[in-house]
Amino acid sequence: MRASELERIARAVDQRDGYTARHSRRVRALAVEIGGESQLDDEELVLLSAAALFHDVGKLTIPDSILLKRASLTDAEWVVMRQHSESGAEMLERMGLDERSVEAVRYHHERFDGSGYPAGLAGTEIPLAARIIHVADAFDSMTSDRVYRAARPTLDAIKELRLGTGEQFCPQCVRALEQHFENSALHHVAIAVV
Repeated sequence: MRASELERIARAVDQRDGYTARHSRRVRALAVEIGGESQLDDEELVLLSAAALFHDVGKLTIPDSILLKRASLTDAEWVVMRQHSESGAEMLERMGLDERSVEAVRYHHERFDGSGYPAGLAGTEIPLAARIIHVADAFDSMTSDRVYRAARPTLDAIKELRLGTGEQFCPQCVRALEQHFENSALHHVAIAVV
């Protein structure tokens, strides 16, 4: 897929839902940091970066009445909303994105215990990139202001991720996120001391 096609997709997401666009960029940055802590090589990081940026591109297919709804979604609306991961994967597949990135988009809502969607994959059946995006996505959602609630502090979000480790979230990915923040804090302390 050419860079111009990726930019076109990014602009379409930006125009449809500004929050989703900013969210996707933050998720990409954090996913790449988690991937680095997970010892992914350069090629894997590039594929992860693309998948993380476009993990919610399937929301372009969700009606505004659901996507932009300010109240809680009904059960029927959740059925429609949950289709975005599969829709996004299909869009990116048709555009020629690498299959590993497509699979990360398709499975980024799978849960480590197998209770996620769209396929009910569990543990290491879920591609590592999808598990990384799941953690980065959840962290960014918790630490961002939303229409229905204020942002949570970083430490509170990390505690929530820990509580979901092994059920909702991959333990390896949560630990890599924690390691990223520990390393960032140590880096800032080292700079302050110099």
